[in-house]
Amino acid sequence: MSAARASGMLVAVLLDLLRLGLGVALLLAGAYVLLRGSIAIALGFGISRVVIGATIVAFGTSAPELVVTITAGLRGSSEVAFGNVLGSNVANVLLVLGLAAVINPTLVHTRLIRWEIPVLLGATAATVLFALGGGLSRIEGVAMLAALAAFVYVSPRLFPEVAGAAEAEEASHPPPARMSGRRLATDAALILGGLVALAVGADQIVAAATSMATQFGVSEFVVGVLIVAVGTSLPEIATSILAAFKNEHEIAVANVVGSNIFNLLGVAGAAAVVTGLPAPGVLYQFEFPVLILSAAVLVPLAWPRYRIPRREGAALLVAYAAFVAVTVLRG
Repeated sequence: MSAARASGMLVAVLLDLLRLGLGVALLLAGAYVLLRGSIAIALGFGISRVVIGATIVAFGTSAPELVVTITAGLRGSSEVAFGNVLGSNVANVLLVLGLAAVINPTLVHTRLIRWEIPVLLGATAATVLFALGGGLSRIEGVAMLAALAAFVYVSPRLFPEVAGAAEAEEASHPPPARMSGRRLATDAALILGGLVALAVGADQIVAAATSMATQFGVSEFVVGVLIVAVGTSLPEIATSILAAFKNEHEIAVANVVGSNIFNLLGVAGAAAVVTGLPAPGVLYQFEFPVLILSAAVLVPLAWPRYRIPRREGAALLVAYAAFVAVTVLRG
C-alpha cells in the first residue's frame, strides 16, 4: 500500500470515528431531552409515576437502540440493524453486568429469577426461532410488540407488592403543578428537539458504521455488533455502573434484564414491522448461540445465591473479550 493511500485511509477512518462520536453524542442527548419532555408532560396530565416508569422511561433508555436499528433498516444496512440488537444484549450481560459485579458484588432480586429472566429467555428463544426463515417478518414483529405490551401490562399485577411500594413512593411526592399552555409548548419543543437529535444522530452512526466496514474490509454486522451496539448501550452502561458504585444492586441487574427484553421484543419487533429485519443464516454458527448463552447464564449466576460475586463478574468480562475476538476473526 502506498504512503498516499495509507494516509488517505487514515483520514477517512478518523472522519468516520468523528462522525460516529458525533452521532452517539446526538443520540444520547436526544434520548435525554425526549425523556425529560415526555415525563414532564405525563406528570402535568396526572399520569401515574408507576405508569411513566414502566412505559416512558423504559422506552426512553432504549430509544438509541430503537432509532439506530430502524434507521439502519431504512438505509438498507440490515447487518448493522441486527448487529446492534444482538450486540447490545450480549454487551449488557457480559460487559455491563460484568463491570457492575467487579465494582461491587451484585445482588439479584428474587422477582427477576421468578419473572423477568424467564421472560428474557423466552424472548431470546422466540427471536432466534423467528429468524430461522431468514429474518423477522412484519407479522412476527407485530407478535413481538404484542408480547412486550402484555409483559408491561402483566408485570405490576403479578407482583402487587412492587406496585404498592411504587404507589407509596408516589404518594410521598407533592402533586404536580397544573400544566400551562406555555409549559406544554416548552415540553413539546423538547420532545421534538429530542426526536430530531435522535434521527440525525442515528443517521450519522449508521453512515459511519457502513463506511468503517468498507475501510477495514469487515462486514457491517461486525461494526454493528461491536461498535454501534456499545455506543447505543451507553445509557445502560452508565446506569448499571453508577448503581454498583452506590450499592443499588437490584437496579444494576434489573436495568440489564429489562433493557434486553425491550431490545428483543420492542426494538427488533418495531424494526421488523417497519422494514423487516433480515438475519443471515451464518449467525447460527456463533452469534445466536452466544446470544442464547448470554441470557441463559443469568440463571446459574443468580440462583440459588441471588448474588453475582466479583469472580463471576471477571469471568463475564473475559467472555466478552473472547466474543469480540471471535467476532472480529469471523469478520
